[in-house]
Amino acid sequence: MSTADIRPSTIPGIKRLAKSISGLKGVTHTMALDKAAVVAGYSNFSHALRVLRSSTAAASPTFSTFISVFWRDPKTDKHGTEIIEASLPMPLDGIIPARQYKKARGLWNFKRWASDFIYCQINPESADNAVSMACQAARTLQFMAATGLKPSSKSMPSSLEGRRIPGRDHVSSWFEPAPKRYIFADEPYAASVQKQQQERASWAKRNGWQLAKPRWAGMYFPEGGCELYLLSDPKTGMPVEPLVTALEKAAAPIVPENCKRIVPPAGEYFRSPAEIQQAKAKALKPRQERRPRGSATTVEYQMVMGSGRRPKAKMPVEKHRRVGTLLKDVLSANRHRLGVANRLGSVRSELDNWVQHEHDEKSLSDEVFFDLYYRERSEVPAEEYGIAGRALHISRLQEAQAIIAKEYPDCQPVRALAKKLDLAIKSLTTW
Repeated sequence: MSTADIRPSTIPGIKRLAKSISGLKGVTHTMALDKAAVVAGYSNFSHALRVLRSSTAAASPTFSTFISVFWRDPKTDKHGTEIIEASLPMPLDGIIPARQYKKARGLWNFKRWASDFIYCQINPESADNAVSMACQAARTLQFMAATGLKPSSKSMPSSLEGRRIPGRDHVSSWFEPAPKRYIFADEPYAASVQKQQQERASWAKRNGWQLAKPRWAGMYFPEGGCELYLLSDPKTGMPVEPLVTALEKAAAPIVPENCKRIVPPAGEYFRSPAEIQQAKAKALKPRQERRPRGSATTVEYQMVMGSGRRPKAKMPVEKHRRVGTLLKDVLSANRHRLGVANRLGSVRSELDNWVQHEHDEKSLSDEVFFDLYYRERSEVPAEEYGIAGRALHISRLQEAQAIIAKEYPDCQPVRALAKKLDLAIKSLTTW
Protein backbone atom coordinates (compact mmCIF):
# COMPACT_ATOMS: atom_id res chain seq x y z
CA MET A 1 0.00 0.00 0.00
CA SER A 2 1.43 3.45 -0.97
CA THR A 3 1.38 6.51 1.28
CA ALA A 4 -1.42 7.89 -0.93
CA ASP A 5 -3.69 5.10 0.31
CA ILE A 6 -3.16 5.96 3.98
CA ARG A 7 -5.45 8.50 5.63
CA PRO A 8 -4.40 8.92 9.27
CA SER A 9 -6.97 10.07 11.82
CA THR A 10 -4.74 10.90 14.81
CA ILE A 11 -1.70 13.08 15.52
CA PRO A 12 0.57 10.00 16.02
CA GLY A 13 -0.73 8.63 12.71
CA ILE A 14 0.03 11.90 10.89
CA LYS A 15 3.54 11.91 12.35
CA ARG A 16 4.17 8.33 11.20
CA LEU A 17 2.93 9.14 7.70
CA ALA A 18 5.14 12.27 7.65
CA LYS A 19 8.17 10.15 8.47
CA SER A 20 7.38 7.90 5.49
CA ILE A 21 6.82 10.88 3.18
CA SER A 22 10.08 12.49 4.29
CA GLY A 23 12.01 9.32 3.51
CA LEU A 24 10.32 8.70 0.15
CA LYS A 25 10.31 12.27 -1.21
CA GLY A 26 13.36 13.72 0.51
CA VAL A 27 11.54 16.72 1.99
CA THR A 28 12.05 18.27 5.41
CA HIS A 29 10.15 16.89 8.38
CA THR A 30 8.13 20.11 8.70
CA MET A 31 7.04 19.95 5.05
CA ALA A 32 6.28 16.25 5.43
CA LEU A 33 4.04 16.98 8.46
CA ASP A 34 2.02 19.48 6.42
CA LYS A 35 1.71 17.02 3.51
CA ALA A 36 0.60 14.23 5.85
CA ALA A 37 -1.97 16.56 7.45
CA VAL A 38 -3.37 17.39 4.01
CA VAL A 39 -3.72 13.65 3.30
CA ALA A 40 -5.61 13.38 6.59
CA GLY A 41 -8.02 16.09 5.45
CA TYR A 42 -6.59 19.21 7.11
CA SER A 43 -5.10 22.42 5.72
CA ASN A 44 -1.74 21.87 7.40
CA PHE A 45 -0.24 20.25 10.49
CA SER A 46 -1.15 23.22 12.73
CA HIS A 47 -4.77 22.91 11.63
CA ALA A 48 -4.72 19.17 12.38
CA LEU A 49 -3.30 19.81 15.86
CA ARG A 50 -5.94 22.42 16.63
CA VAL A 51 -8.90 20.33 15.42
CA LEU A 52 -7.86 16.96 16.84
CA ARG A 53 -6.84 18.30 20.25
CA SER A 54 -9.88 20.53 20.65
CA SER A 55 -12.29 17.83 19.50
CA THR A 56 -10.83 15.38 21.99
CA ALA A 57 -11.10 17.90 24.82
CA ALA A 58 -14.59 19.05 23.81
CA ALA A 59 -16.05 15.54 23.85
CA SER A 60 -15.12 15.08 27.53
CA PRO A 61 -15.83 11.33 27.54
CA THR A 62 -16.62 9.99 30.97
CA PHE A 63 -18.23 6.58 30.38
CA SER A 64 -16.23 3.45 29.57
CA THR A 65 -17.49 0.69 27.30
CA PHE A 66 -15.41 -2.48 26.99
CA ILE A 67 -15.41 -4.35 23.68
CA SER A 68 -14.20 -7.97 23.53
CA VAL A 69 -13.36 -10.08 20.45
CA PHE A 70 -12.15 -13.70 20.65
CA TRP A 71 -9.94 -14.83 17.74
CA ARG A 72 -8.65 -18.21 16.57
CA ASP A 73 -6.23 -19.09 13.78
CA PRO A 74 -7.62 -22.29 12.15
CA LYS A 75 -4.21 -23.23 10.74
CA THR A 76 -2.16 -23.02 13.94
CA ASP A 77 -5.00 -23.18 16.48
CA LYS A 78 -3.50 -20.17 18.23
CA HIS A 79 -6.18 -18.10 19.89
CA GLY A 80 -6.79 -15.25 22.28
CA THR A 81 -9.09 -12.42 23.24
CA GLU A 82 -8.59 -8.76 22.37
CA ILE A 83 -10.32 -6.21 24.60
CA ILE A 84 -10.39 -2.46 24.14
CA GLU A 85 -11.85 0.29 26.31
CA ALA A 86 -13.81 3.03 24.53
CA SER A 87 -14.40 6.28 26.41
CA LEU A 88 -17.77 7.69 25.37
CA PRO A 89 -19.79 10.77 26.34
CA MET A 90 -22.73 8.68 27.53
CA PRO A 91 -23.46 5.14 28.81
CA LEU A 92 -23.68 2.28 26.32
CA ASP A 93 -27.41 1.66 26.82
CA GLY A 94 -28.09 5.36 26.33
CA ILE A 95 -26.43 5.24 22.91
CA ILE A 96 -28.22 2.20 21.49
CA PRO A 97 -30.63 -0.44 22.84
CA ALA A 98 -29.39 -4.02 22.48
CA ARG A 99 -32.21 -4.93 20.07
CA GLN A 100 -30.82 -2.48 17.48
CA TYR A 101 -27.26 -3.90 17.34
CA LYS A 102 -28.13 -6.08 14.34
CA LYS A 103 -29.00 -3.01 12.24
CA ALA A 104 -25.63 -1.27 12.70
CA ARG A 105 -22.79 -2.58 10.49
CA GLY A 106 -20.11 -2.11 13.13
CA LEU A 107 -22.22 -3.79 15.83
CA TRP A 108 -24.25 -6.45 14.06
CA ASN A 109 -21.90 -9.25 15.19
CA PHE A 110 -21.85 -8.02 18.79
CA LYS A 111 -24.02 -8.76 21.79
CA ARG A 112 -24.54 -6.87 25.03
CA TRP A 113 -23.16 -8.67 28.09
CA ALA A 114 -23.40 -5.90 30.69
CA SER A 115 -24.28 -2.21 30.75
CA ASP A 116 -20.63 -1.43 29.92
CA PHE A 117 -19.53 -4.56 28.03
CA ILE A 118 -20.19 -6.05 24.58
CA TYR A 119 -18.60 -9.09 22.95
CA CYS A 120 -18.30 -10.36 19.39
CA GLN A 121 -20.22 -13.51 18.40
CA ILE A 122 -17.93 -14.45 15.49
CA ASN A 123 -14.24 -15.30 15.68
CA PRO A 124 -11.78 -13.59 13.33
CA GLU A 125 -8.57 -15.44 12.45
CA SER A 126 -5.99 -13.08 13.96
CA ALA A 127 -5.41 -10.68 16.83
CA ASP A 128 -5.06 -7.79 14.38
CA ASN A 129 -8.44 -8.53 12.84
CA ALA A 130 -9.96 -8.81 16.31
CA VAL A 131 -8.64 -5.36 17.29
CA SER A 132 -9.89 -3.93 13.99
CA MET A 133 -13.39 -5.30 14.60
CA ALA A 134 -13.43 -3.95 18.16
CA CYS A 135 -12.35 -0.51 16.94
CA GLN A 136 -15.04 -0.47 14.25
CA ALA A 137 -17.65 -1.22 16.92
CA ALA A 138 -16.21 1.59 19.05
CA ARG A 139 -16.37 4.07 16.15
CA THR A 140 -19.99 3.14 15.48
CA LEU A 141 -20.78 3.93 19.12
CA GLN A 142 -18.82 7.20 18.85
CA PHE A 143 -20.83 8.21 15.77
CA MET A 144 -24.16 7.51 17.46
CA ALA A 145 -23.14 9.21 20.71
CA ALA A 146 -22.05 12.35 18.85
CA THR A 147 -25.07 12.60 16.53
CA GLY A 148 -27.88 11.00 18.54
CA LEU A 149 -28.73 8.85 15.50
CA LYS A 150 -29.96 5.25 15.56
CA PRO A 151 -29.23 2.56 12.93
CA SER A 152 -31.79 1.77 10.25
CA SER A 153 -32.26 -0.86 7.55
CA LYS A 154 -33.80 1.68 5.15
CA SER A 155 -32.33 1.79 1.64
CA MET A 156 -31.67 4.90 -0.40
CA PRO A 157 -34.67 5.79 -2.64
CA SER A 158 -34.70 4.02 -6.02
CA SER A 159 -36.34 7.02 -7.74
CA LEU A 160 -33.16 9.13 -7.72
CA GLU A 161 -31.74 10.26 -11.06
CA GLY A 162 -28.73 8.08 -11.66
CA ARG A 163 -29.96 6.04 -8.66
CA ARG A 164 -26.52 5.40 -7.13
CA ILE A 165 -24.16 8.19 -6.18
CA PRO A 166 -20.91 7.65 -8.13
CA GLY A 167 -18.27 5.74 -6.19
CA ARG A 168 -20.55 4.89 -3.26
CA ASP A 169 -19.30 2.19 -0.90
CA HIS A 170 -20.09 0.88 2.58
CA VAL A 171 -23.37 2.83 2.75
CA SER A 172 -25.35 2.74 6.00
CA SER A 173 -28.64 4.40 6.94
CA TRP A 174 -29.53 6.24 10.14
CA PHE A 175 -32.46 8.09 11.64
CA GLU A 176 -33.20 10.52 14.42
CA PRO A 177 -35.95 9.13 16.71
CA ALA A 178 -38.10 12.28 16.89
CA PRO A 179 -39.04 13.52 14.41
CA LYS A 180 -38.22 10.40 12.45
CA ARG A 181 -35.96 11.63 9.66
CA TYR A 182 -33.29 9.69 7.80
CA ILE A 183 -29.74 10.29 6.65
CA PHE A 184 -27.21 8.09 4.85
CA ALA A 185 -23.49 7.60 5.46
CA ASP A 186 -21.27 6.77 2.46
CA GLU A 187 -17.73 5.58 3.29
CA PRO A 188 -15.74 4.90 0.10
CA TYR A 189 -11.97 4.58 -0.13
CA ALA A 190 -10.45 8.01 -0.72
CA ALA A 191 -8.29 6.76 -3.59
CA SER A 192 -11.31 5.36 -5.45
CA VAL A 193 -13.40 8.56 -5.36
CA GLN A 194 -10.63 11.12 -5.71
CA LYS A 195 -11.41 11.64 -9.40
CA GLN A 196 -15.19 11.39 -8.92
CA GLN A 197 -15.76 14.35 -6.63
CA GLN A 198 -17.22 16.50 -9.41
CA GLU A 199 -19.52 13.67 -10.52
CA ARG A 200 -20.69 13.16 -6.93
CA ALA A 201 -21.38 16.87 -6.50
CA SER A 202 -23.32 16.90 -9.79
CA TRP A 203 -25.35 13.87 -8.71
CA ALA A 204 -26.29 15.61 -5.44
CA LYS A 205 -27.26 18.81 -7.29
CA ARG A 206 -29.41 16.97 -9.87
CA ASN A 207 -31.34 15.14 -7.16
CA GLY A 208 -31.57 18.09 -4.77
CA TRP A 209 -29.65 16.20 -2.09
CA GLN A 210 -27.16 17.50 0.44
CA LEU A 211 -23.68 15.98 0.36
CA ALA A 212 -21.18 16.87 3.07
CA LYS A 213 -17.81 15.52 4.18
CA PRO A 214 -17.13 15.95 7.93
CA ARG A 215 -13.55 16.13 9.15
CA TRP A 216 -14.36 13.22 11.47
CA ALA A 217 -12.82 10.29 9.64
CA GLY A 218 -15.68 7.78 9.78
CA MET A 219 -16.83 4.41 11.07
CA TYR A 220 -15.97 1.77 8.49
CA PHE A 221 -12.19 1.72 7.91
CA PRO A 222 -10.57 5.15 8.34
CA GLU A 223 -7.18 3.63 9.14
CA GLY A 224 -7.29 1.96 5.72
CA GLY A 225 -8.15 5.03 3.71
CA CYS A 226 -11.95 5.24 3.89
CA GLU A 227 -13.57 8.62 4.43
CA LEU A 228 -17.03 9.65 5.58
CA TYR A 229 -19.70 11.51 3.55
CA LEU A 230 -23.22 12.33 4.73
CA LEU A 231 -26.12 12.36 2.25
CA SER A 232 -29.64 13.59 2.87
CA ASP A 233 -32.78 14.67 1.08
CA PRO A 234 -33.45 18.07 2.68
CA LYS A 235 -37.18 17.78 1.94
CA THR A 236 -37.79 14.58 3.90
CA GLY A 237 -34.49 13.81 5.61
CA MET A 238 -32.24 15.41 8.18
CA PRO A 239 -30.17 18.51 7.49
CA VAL A 240 -26.49 17.56 7.40
CA GLU A 241 -24.99 20.74 8.88
CA PRO A 242 -25.86 20.01 12.55
CA LEU A 243 -24.43 16.51 12.19
CA VAL A 244 -21.20 17.80 10.66
CA THR A 245 -20.90 20.26 13.56
CA ALA A 246 -21.56 17.51 16.12
CA LEU A 247 -18.93 15.25 14.57
CA GLU A 248 -16.39 18.10 14.51
CA LYS A 249 -16.72 18.21 18.31
CA ALA A 250 -16.43 14.43 18.74
CA ALA A 251 -13.29 12.69 19.96
CA ALA A 252 -10.93 11.35 17.32
CA PRO A 253 -12.13 8.02 15.86
CA ILE A 254 -10.82 4.98 17.73
CA VAL A 255 -8.46 3.00 15.50
CA PRO A 256 -5.93 0.23 16.22
CA GLU A 257 -3.10 2.74 16.51
CA ASN A 258 -4.76 4.83 19.23
CA CYS A 259 -7.11 2.40 20.98
CA LYS A 260 -6.77 1.59 24.67
CA ARG A 261 -6.16 -2.16 24.91
CA ILE A 262 -6.98 -4.08 28.08
CA VAL A 263 -4.83 -7.05 29.10
CA PRO A 264 -6.19 -9.00 32.10
CA PRO A 265 -3.70 -10.63 34.49
CA ALA A 266 -2.49 -14.03 33.29
CA GLY A 267 -5.02 -16.78 33.88
CA GLU A 268 -7.88 -14.40 34.72
CA TYR A 269 -11.05 -13.70 32.78
CA PHE A 270 -11.90 -10.07 32.16
CA ARG A 271 -14.92 -8.74 34.01
CA SER A 272 -16.11 -5.18 33.50
CA PRO A 273 -16.94 -2.91 36.46
CA ALA A 274 -20.68 -3.10 35.71
CA GLU A 275 -20.50 -6.90 35.50
CA ILE A 276 -18.72 -7.09 38.87
CA GLN A 277 -21.21 -4.68 40.45
CA GLN A 278 -24.12 -6.68 39.08
CA ALA A 279 -22.70 -9.90 40.56
CA LYS A 280 -22.22 -8.23 43.96
CA ALA A 281 -25.77 -6.89 43.97
CA LYS A 282 -27.12 -10.33 43.11
CA ALA A 283 -25.09 -11.95 45.90
CA LEU A 284 -26.33 -9.43 48.46
CA LYS A 285 -29.96 -9.72 47.44
CA PRO A 286 -31.82 -11.76 50.10
CA ARG A 287 -33.24 -15.00 48.83
CA GLN A 288 -36.93 -15.52 49.36
CA GLU A 289 -38.10 -18.87 50.56
CA ARG A 290 -40.04 -20.72 47.96
CA ARG A 291 -43.41 -21.52 49.35
CA PRO A 292 -45.32 -24.52 48.03
CA ARG A 293 -48.23 -23.53 45.86
CA GLY A 294 -51.61 -24.33 47.27
CA SER A 295 -54.86 -25.06 45.47
CA ALA A 296 -58.34 -26.18 46.45
CA THR A 297 -58.54 -28.65 43.56
CA THR A 298 -54.95 -29.73 42.82
CA VAL A 299 -51.91 -31.03 44.63
CA GLU A 300 -48.23 -31.21 43.64
CA TYR A 301 -46.62 -34.58 43.07
CA GLN A 302 -43.03 -35.73 42.64
CA MET A 303 -41.69 -38.79 40.81
CA VAL A 304 -38.26 -40.05 39.82
CA MET A 305 -38.81 -39.22 36.16
CA GLY A 306 -40.88 -36.07 36.55
CA SER A 307 -43.24 -33.93 38.58
CA GLY A 308 -46.40 -31.91 38.17
CA ARG A 309 -49.80 -31.26 39.64
CA ARG A 310 -52.75 -33.66 39.81
CA PRO A 311 -56.37 -33.36 40.94
CA LYS A 312 -56.90 -33.38 44.70
CA ALA A 313 -59.20 -36.41 44.42
CA LYS A 314 -59.22 -40.20 44.02
CA MET A 315 -60.69 -41.97 41.02
CA PRO A 316 -61.68 -45.58 41.92
CA VAL A 317 -59.42 -48.30 40.57
CA GLU A 318 -62.28 -49.74 38.50
CA LYS A 319 -62.78 -46.37 36.79
CA HIS A 320 -59.07 -46.22 36.06
CA ARG A 321 -59.32 -49.73 34.63
CA ARG A 322 -62.20 -48.71 32.34
CA VAL A 323 -60.46 -45.53 31.10
CA GLY A 324 -57.24 -47.52 30.55
CA THR A 325 -59.08 -50.16 28.50
CA LEU A 326 -60.72 -47.51 26.31
CA LEU A 327 -57.40 -45.73 25.67
CA LYS A 328 -55.51 -48.95 24.96
CA ASP A 329 -58.16 -50.19 22.51
CA VAL A 330 -57.97 -46.95 20.51
CA LEU A 331 -54.16 -46.90 20.63
CA SER A 332 -53.73 -50.46 19.45
CA ALA A 333 -55.80 -49.78 16.31
CA ASN A 334 -54.32 -46.34 15.51
CA ARG A 335 -50.58 -46.52 16.14
CA HIS A 336 -49.89 -45.37 12.59
CA ARG A 337 -51.87 -42.15 13.13
CA LEU A 338 -49.50 -39.95 15.15
CA GLY A 339 -52.12 -37.29 15.89
CA VAL A 340 -53.98 -39.95 17.87
CA ALA A 341 -51.15 -42.13 19.20
CA ASN A 342 -48.97 -39.31 20.58
CA ARG A 343 -51.80 -37.59 22.43
CA LEU A 344 -53.23 -40.77 23.92
CA GLY A 345 -49.73 -41.84 24.94
CA SER A 346 -49.39 -38.59 26.88
CA VAL A 347 -52.84 -38.96 28.49
CA ARG A 348 -52.27 -42.49 29.73
CA SER A 349 -48.79 -41.60 31.01
CA GLU A 350 -50.27 -38.79 33.11
CA LEU A 351 -53.12 -40.98 34.44
CA ASP A 352 -50.58 -43.70 35.25
CA ASN A 353 -48.74 -41.15 37.45
CA TRP A 354 -51.95 -40.02 39.15
CA VAL A 355 -53.16 -43.50 40.04
CA GLN A 356 -49.88 -44.30 41.81
CA HIS A 357 -50.41 -41.34 44.15
CA GLU A 358 -54.14 -41.96 44.64
CA HIS A 359 -53.91 -45.60 45.77
CA ASP A 360 -51.51 -47.53 47.97
CA GLU A 361 -50.41 -51.16 47.57
CA LYS A 362 -53.40 -52.43 49.56
CA SER A 363 -55.96 -51.00 47.16
CA LEU A 364 -53.78 -51.32 44.03
CA SER A 365 -51.61 -54.40 43.68
CA ASP A 366 -48.73 -54.47 41.23
CA GLU A 367 -50.50 -57.07 39.10
CA VAL A 368 -53.52 -54.80 38.65
CA PHE A 369 -51.47 -51.62 38.30
CA PHE A 370 -49.31 -52.90 35.45
CA ASP A 371 -52.39 -53.73 33.38
CA LEU A 372 -54.32 -50.48 33.95
CA TYR A 373 -52.83 -48.27 31.25
CA TYR A 374 -50.27 -50.51 29.51
CA ARG A 375 -50.10 -54.04 28.03
CA GLU A 376 -52.71 -53.36 25.36
CA ARG A 377 -54.17 -56.09 23.18
CA SER A 378 -51.93 -57.71 20.56
CA GLU A 379 -54.71 -58.55 18.07
CA VAL A 380 -57.15 -55.98 16.71
CA PRO A 381 -60.33 -56.89 14.77
CA ALA A 382 -60.07 -55.93 11.09
CA GLU A 383 -63.22 -53.77 11.28
CA GLU A 384 -61.52 -51.44 13.80
CA TYR A 385 -58.75 -50.39 11.44
CA GLY A 386 -58.92 -47.25 9.33
CA ILE A 387 -62.05 -45.28 8.58
CA ALA A 388 -64.23 -48.31 9.32
CA GLY A 389 -63.44 -48.13 13.03
CA ARG A 390 -63.46 -44.32 13.33
CA ALA A 391 -66.91 -43.96 14.92
CA LEU A 392 -66.14 -46.68 17.48
CA HIS A 393 -62.87 -45.06 18.50
CA ILE A 394 -64.46 -41.62 18.83
CA SER A 395 -67.16 -43.02 21.14
CA ARG A 396 -64.47 -44.72 23.25
CA LEU A 397 -62.56 -41.47 23.72
CA GLN A 398 -65.75 -39.56 24.51
CA GLU A 399 -66.60 -42.15 27.18
CA ALA A 400 -63.10 -41.80 28.68
CA GLN A 401 -63.55 -38.01 28.75
CA ALA A 402 -66.89 -38.34 30.53
CA ILE A 403 -65.48 -40.65 33.22
CA ILE A 404 -62.51 -38.36 33.91
CA ALA A 405 -64.77 -35.27 34.08
CA LYS A 406 -67.15 -36.98 36.50
CA GLU A 407 -64.56 -38.47 38.84
CA TYR A 408 -62.24 -35.47 39.12
CA PRO A 409 -62.92 -31.83 40.04
CA ASP A 410 -62.65 -29.19 37.33
CA CYS A 411 -59.00 -28.07 37.39
CA GLN A 412 -56.14 -27.28 35.02
CA PRO A 413 -54.62 -30.81 34.94
CA VAL A 414 -58.01 -32.31 34.05
CA ARG A 415 -58.66 -29.65 31.42
CA ALA A 416 -55.25 -30.40 29.90
CA LEU A 417 -56.17 -34.10 29.52
CA ALA A 418 -59.55 -33.19 28.04
CA LYS A 419 -57.85 -30.96 25.46
CA LYS A 420 -55.50 -33.76 24.40
CA LEU A 421 -58.45 -36.13 24.01
CA ASP A 422 -60.29 -33.49 21.95
CA LEU A 423 -57.27 -33.22 19.65
CA ALA A 424 -57.09 -37.00 19.29
CA ILE A 425 -60.80 -37.03 18.34
CA LYS A 426 -60.18 -34.22 15.85
CA SER A 427 -57.40 -36.26 14.27
CA LEU A 428 -59.79 -39.17 13.85
CA THR A 429 -62.53 -37.00 12.31
CA THR A 430 -60.17 -35.43 9.75
CA TRP A 431 -58.93 -38.76 8.45
